[in-house]
Amino acid sequence: MYMEFYEKVDGLARAIGVTTSTAKKYYLLFEEHGYNFKRNQQGQLLFSQDDINLFKELMVLKNEKGMTVPKAVKEIAKDKVITDTTDITDITVTTEDITVITNSVTTVMTELEELKKLVKNQNEIIEKQQEDFKKQFLKQESYIKDSLEQRDKTLVSTLREMQESQKEIAASLMEEKNNKKWWQIWLR
Repeated sequence: MYMEFYEKVDGLARAIGVTTSTAKKYYLLFEEHGYNFKRNQQGQLLFSQDDINLFKELMVLKNEKGMTVPKAVKEIAKDKVITDTTDITDITVTTEDITVITNSVTTVMTELEELKKLVKNQNEIIEKQQEDFKKQFLKQESYIKDSLEQRDKTLVSTLREMQESQKEIAASLMEEKNNKKWWQIWLR
């Protein structure tokens, strides 16, 4: 569906680069020559893009040598076929379209809010999981550290026992050597 947009007098004035009062003078001249502009249900003038182009044509034509604004309006108006003099009823359609668009935007905003909540919840879950992983990692690290310390203690204890055993064996060998008679030592 093609939807035409309309400008009010101040929009027309901006589009053609004149003051609002000048734009009013121009459209009144056109209406004097039988050109009818569309109006909304409140009676406000509405200018289509074609109307704005008409005024742009006037802006060019009025600057030609020997041309005045009224002459230019008369020249332009005689070339235009004036058939549509009805009020704009498409404004209701436009309002309905705007309502549909507004409802769509509201739906999208609601879905966006739901997505924000979902993302927030997922971030909270991820943070909790990260915290749990950190606790588990620290627990495992502590377990490994304690296990290594216990292993080291056991290893040191075993080494000391072995050294003591070796000392005892050495001492008993010395004692045995000392207890042997001198001639038993040579017989060996």
